[in-house]
Amino acid sequence: MKAIFQNKKLRTLLLCLLSGVLLGLSFPPFHTWYFVYFGMVILLYLIFDSGRARQVFGRAYLAILIFNEITVYWISGWHSDDIFLKIGGVATVLVHPLFFMIPVLILFGISRIRKDESGKQLALILFPFIWVGFEFFHNQWQLTFPWLELGNSETYNLNRIQYIEYTGVHGVSFLICIVSAILYFLLDKISARKWQITSKGAIITYAILLLTLLLPNFYSFNRLNKDNTEYFQSNDSSKIINICLAQSNTDPFKKWEKNGQEKTIGSYIDKLHEGLKYNPDMLVLHETAPPYYFLEDYNGLKTKIFTDFVDSSGKYLLMGIPHLEYYKDTSLAPRDAKRMMGSGRLYDTYNAAILLEPHKNLRESVIHKKAKLVPFSERVPYQEYLKFLKDWFTWGVGLSGWQFGKEMTVFTLKNREMNIDTKFSVLICFESVFSDFVREGTRDGAEFLVIVTNDGWFGHTSGPIQHERYAVLRAIENRKWIARCAQTGISCYIDPLGNVYDRIPYGTEGVIDRTIIANTEKTFFAVNGDIIGRISFYAGLLCLAACIVNYALRKILRGKA
Repeated sequence: MKAIFQNKKLRTLLLCLLSGVLLGLSFPPFHTWYFVYFGMVILLYLIFDSGRARQVFGRAYLAILIFNEITVYWISGWHSDDIFLKIGGVATVLVHPLFFMIPVLILFGISRIRKDESGKQLALILFPFIWVGFEFFHNQWQLTFPWLELGNSETYNLNRIQYIEYTGVHGVSFLICIVSAILYFLLDKISARKWQITSKGAIITYAILLLTLLLPNFYSFNRLNKDNTEYFQSNDSSKIINICLAQSNTDPFKKWEKNGQEKTIGSYIDKLHEGLKYNPDMLVLHETAPPYYFLEDYNGLKTKIFTDFVDSSGKYLLMGIPHLEYYKDTSLAPRDAKRMMGSGRLYDTYNAAILLEPHKNLRESVIHKKAKLVPFSERVPYQEYLKFLKDWFTWGVGLSGWQFGKEMTVFTLKNREMNIDTKFSVLICFESVFSDFVREGTRDGAEFLVIVTNDGWFGHTSGPIQHERYAVLRAIENRKWIARCAQTGISCYIDPLGNVYDRIPYGTEGVIDRTIIANTEKTFFAVNGDIIGRISFYAGLLCLAACIVNYALRKILRGKA
């Protein structure tokens, strides 16, 4: 043991491993959320203890690589035989940590603006802005994958995270960074023997640290114990909505095989008929439920099975669908639009959701087109500029090559006979991870949220659990009920306080029904958006500019010397 502490390289290696492990174990399905603070403190030490940018890069990459592997190992689909999924997943785990080098290197650069202790202290002060600014930026581009935002580690903590109705999840990330910075500052002072454990400075820092940690609990306690009956009761009967979710547990690979489509559709209809016993206002099927382009004329007989069910039952049906759309005006087609063989017609395909209404023309149905697509598996990032990549990355299970939807769609449920009059928005799978995007629906009038997803690609792993738990954050941010329908699990309902009900586990089939209350409340976050994220992003840009200027000045001064 003594040899380990004396060997700096070995000690550094162990600290990199420890930082990554602690960060990984702070995320669902683990309940050890507090590990995130210690993981970040060690990461800060590794950054500030480095002598060069190359050194900090190597240390931080190893730590973040381990963090990624523990948290998103499931993305490689090891339970399946799909080579595309395995290669893409391994590449994601190896490449994704590189993006985290952006805040790491900016933080290191800020600490080097001044060579004395004040440089490190300035970096600690700016650390929350730099890190959260990166998280905000990582939500914006086509390589986006915000699965590992620090705030996602606290999704089990309903007694701590109620304040995100004001800040969004980046408020949690910001607070985690503040606590980590204070904790690092305290430990650094004590280990350098500038403070004693009982010195005045240490005691004041203890108090600040404790207050910062407990403030979310104080707010959440008061918020959870106020009168929240409006989320569970309503005097307006048109806002009392009965929703039935059907989880089919269909194999996500086999359902795309043409010889099995009839059986797949039949299983869906059986589940929908089973749901009618609850007399729901709306039934829900998961993401890309029918394994064909739903509105294409040559698929009309298969689609008619669903419309006949809706017309005969008199119930609304919301379902995820593959959607194909032709461009009548070719000048409006994007540069990466697809071209039909033979006819040459330009078209695009979308991962979409459609609301089927009783006795309504199918072509008049409202459709939401998925706007946030998983990089590479659903769409090659920036394929409109790099067309040659488009043909390299093609997943043969009906899911590759989608086009981006342009906006959040708000659906209307209005039926005098059923006495319902409400609005809702639909999130398709990956979209539910984007807090600022989700709140657009609430801002535009959505009174509850529906998530349709297919988490069956990743088997009995942490992936489906994490995805379900992140939906809890969206419910609290917007103070809206969520009905979550998955193909293989996990289907459930989530109330505006984050409590989960009627959970159908992964890998099982079933039908669940619950009456929810639609509400018109618009939280501060829903109206104003991700203020903390935006401020942090611009602060991070200034920090990056300061690092570049400082580096350039040093180069000039060295040249003159």
